[in-house]
Amino acid sequence: MGRLLARAFRAAGHAVAVHDPGRRLAGFPSVPLATAAEADAVVVSVSLEATPAVLAELLALSPPGLVLDVASVKGPLLPLYAKAARRGLRVASAHPMFGPGVRSLAGQNLIVCNAGHEAAARDVARLFSGHGLKLATMPIGAHDPWIATTLGLAHLLSLLAGSVLARGGVSATGLDGLASTSFRNLVLLAAPILRQSPDLTLPIQARNPATPALFDLLAEELATWRALVARNDLAAFERKVGEAASVLTSPGPGRRRPTRR
Repeated sequence: MGRLLARAFRAAGHAVAVHDPGRRLAGFPSVPLATAAEADAVVVSVSLEATPAVLAELLALSPPGLVLDVASVKGPLLPLYAKAARRGLRVASAHPMFGPGVRSLAGQNLIVCNAGHEAAARDVARLFSGHGLKLATMPIGAHDPWIATTLGLAHLLSLLAGSVLARGGVSATGLDGLASTSFRNLVLLAAPILRQSPDLTLPIQARNPATPALFDLLAEELATWRALVARNDLAAFERKVGEAASVLTSPGPGRRRPTRR
């Protein structure tokens, strides 16, 4: 993601330098972390495990410019951002809802999180403007429950579908003439997650404090559907399907519709 964003920001006309003790990014100046004190904006794009430590080291420099991360889990960062905001640092957060393999940012979704400095959140929106992104905003404290309910759910359903099919001896290849449209759509959902490196998928589940509640909710809903099928009660089943289908016509409780830029 760091490579993708560095190239996107440079294409937008920004001067971009990179701090990475482990390697150099070809075509970009390599600078020490202290250079953050001179930057208009600093974007932290490292692994989920490393993000809290790197962010803490950066904030200890009291950089005058905008500071943000692009991590997919925000819980471990909340104390750091709360303290930084009290100190008056221009902190905010973002979550690109896409992976580093996209060819263009145009049309992709990005969440901007207010981390206690409202003006900084607006600065993040401006920083990402001009790329054709669809931006939505939310308080940083609301991020992890939302991600568990959406991204985490999509990952879990993909993992569950793959493991069930594997145990049943079903392969997604060689099914010409045998696979329904629904099954092909299921494979399209699951394939990118099953092919993704597990060291990227696991932290999104394991480090999100809202994940256990998602597992509990999945278990409850599975039990409900199982009971409805066992009862073969069409009226009750229709009511439940109606409740489920309501997600297709409502933006959801407490959600703001995206701001298009």
